Amino acid sequence: MDFKTDERNAILAKSLILIEKTTSALTQLDHWRFPTDSSEFARKLLVQAHERLRNPTNLVPVDPAVLYNRLFSLQELAELIERSSTDHISWPLVSYCDEIWRQFFDHEKIKIFYSVTSEHNYSILRFSKLLSLYLRDVLPSAEISALTGGIEVYCLQLASSEDANLPLYANIGHEFGHAVFDARSTPLVERLNARFTAILPLIFADFQQMDANKAVPRFQRTAHVIVSMAQELFCDLVGTMLMGPAFFLSLFEIAWGESKAVCKIRLAPDEQSIRAYPSFQFRLHCIRRWAEIDGFCKAAKEDFAKLKSSLQTLADCLATVPTSHSDDSVKLRPSSDDDADAIVNVVEKHLPQMKQAMEEYLEDCQGLMMQWYSIASPVVSTADVGELLHRLENSILPNIVPTESLLGRPATFASILNACALYRLHLLTTGSAEKAKELSRDTGIVERLTAKAFEVSFIQREFAKWQGGLKHGSSEPS
Repeated sequence: MDFKTDERNAILAKSLILIEKTTSALTQLDHWRFPTDSSEFARKLLVQAHERLRNPTNLVPVDPAVLYNRLFSLQELAELIERSSTDHISWPLVSYCDEIWRQFFDHEKIKIFYSVTSEHNYSILRFSKLLSLYLRDVLPSAEISALTGGIEVYCLQLASSEDANLPLYANIGHEFGHAVFDARSTPLVERLNARFTAILPLIFADFQQMDANKAVPRFQRTAHVIVSMAQELFCDLVGTMLMGPAFFLSLFEIAWGESKAVCKIRLAPDEQSIRAYPSFQFRLHCIRRWAEIDGFCKAAKEDFAKLKSSLQTLADCLATVPTSHSDDSVKLRPSSDDDADAIVNVVEKHLPQMKQAMEEYLEDCQGLMMQWYSIASPVVSTADVGELLHRLENSILPNIVPTESLLGRPATFASILNACALYRLHLLTTGSAEKAKELSRDTGIVERLTAKAFEVSFIQREFAKWQGGLKHGSSEPS
């Protein structure tokens, strides 16, 4: 056997085996174990993609080596679907997430399913866009377009290492913000450009002074840095509008172990792949305003009065989260990039002006969000959170806010989340190394109570809607 001659056939044969294995694995997944129909849609999409790949007509012009490499990327998408079953994902969480998602996308052209990741953080990816990208060069473009049918599918990845840390669910609001930004990018970028009208010429002039020949590409890359930073801040705004102070606390916790005073830039040859993040300090500074933390803390002093003394001071603790960002610096990767030093120097020079423009931009975004969507403002009340904290301190499910009715009313997802986040903060700030086992037990109790509260409150709300619809649709017998 001459592998120099037969290598192409050997790679193609191995590729076909991989296609069969992946197709078989996807086909055997039980769709009844998916908490949302979107997982089943993504599964069928991926199965159809593999069926098209093994079509002899499509195989003829394909380079087997390219196909072989792309199949491993497609397997990663298959693993996302496998991890989206109820074995990994909480059904009540998905139900609440879908409810929030429908505030933004109430049509069938944009779908979302949920999976888990081993990363510490949460993330959202454009599943259908990645699928199309991986199929490029191994399927005709017409086949790819026909496969997706113009439907956009997202996958929200939850941190499996933090699946019991329910307050971090507040980050889901931020991830949804990325999908909103994708859908509304034109007006959002137009507002951003308007706020940076005075700054952009200064940035370009600095690059021209450094090296006129490289000024244009460096300016274009820096413009993508600005858009990326603005997108992160916009997503923080969405997270805040959906989750309130709980998002403020969740981002603060995500920043633990990180340098909070660093703006991070990651360059790439493809400008669309450039990523940039404002410092955690500046992000917390912005969220503090939009979550109305100071007003929340002031109202909480009255509404938390009936709680035990250590819980009454939670508002003061929340108010002391540091948000000063005057010492921010800029770090860029890879440092070996030819434009690295120039971009860092210019961004650091104009950082104060950029931050001011970003804050003004968020004001525009908040107005647009209220214009586009029906979002409750404020998303939580301190009175409701206080009642749920009272239940938590007595190890009672925080699913009901007392009313004159004996049954009370079901607590909202955001209210439960905020109560859980604050109570957990109370446990962490009053714990000690000597009582590690006790602390672990107590946080475990709160997490279980909260998880159950999500489930029960959702069922209670759905039952109330059903009951209301039944009464509305019934008529008295004649």
